[in-house]
Amino acid sequence: MKIYAGRADIHLDLYQLSNQHRRKHGRDCDMYPSDPLQAPLWTAIASLTHARRMLEVGCGHGYTAAVMASAGGPNCHVDTIEANPQHAKLAEKALQERDLSERITILRGRGQNLLPRLKGRYDVLFLDGDWREYPRYIPHLRRLTRPGSIIVTANLNPLFGGWGGRLQGKPAILSYLTRLVRDPHFRTYIVPGEWHSISVRV
Repeated sequence: MKIYAGRADIHLDLYQLSNQHRRKHGRDCDMYPSDPLQAPLWTAIASLTHARRMLEVGCGHGYTAAVMASAGGPNCHVDTIEANPQHAKLAEKALQERDLSERITILRGRGQNLLPRLKGRYDVLFLDGDWREYPRYIPHLRRLTRPGSIIVTANLNPLFGGWGGRLQGKPAILSYLTRLVRDPHFRTYIVPGEWHSISVRV
């Protein structure tokens, strides 16, 4: 945090609200916001892609969507998908309070149901939802990106260990990553330790 000199502090209050909500609602609540130390990643990716459209699957309380929108600047729009109606409502309220509602659209429903309906191309995609759905996303990842677009995929820990080592869905992650790495439309790197993947559309 000291090295970033405050650049990882953006929307930190929203990150804290996300954790408070999860603790209040118990272990059945799946609202796990991204680590604030990942916030500068979105600034780098937005700069690399000259992002004007971003898509997130897995909104939660809206923390990462807010970070992405801020990283992209005033001319960038973020669409974010959230399956949990209560979480979508919380995110909508939080984004309105931060004057970000005009730059972020919350799409209610599951990723596997909404991705086929989306149109146009996105410069940046962030998959941070139910990893068991990931294999179904691949055809839409091609359709919704352009050469130079970047896809960041989170929640790979059930396959590799760490916080999700005991969770179900390992075969789905293995299938998704294997297909993504071998897909000629993408160049993919799996980040050890954090267990994210970063893919560039070619």
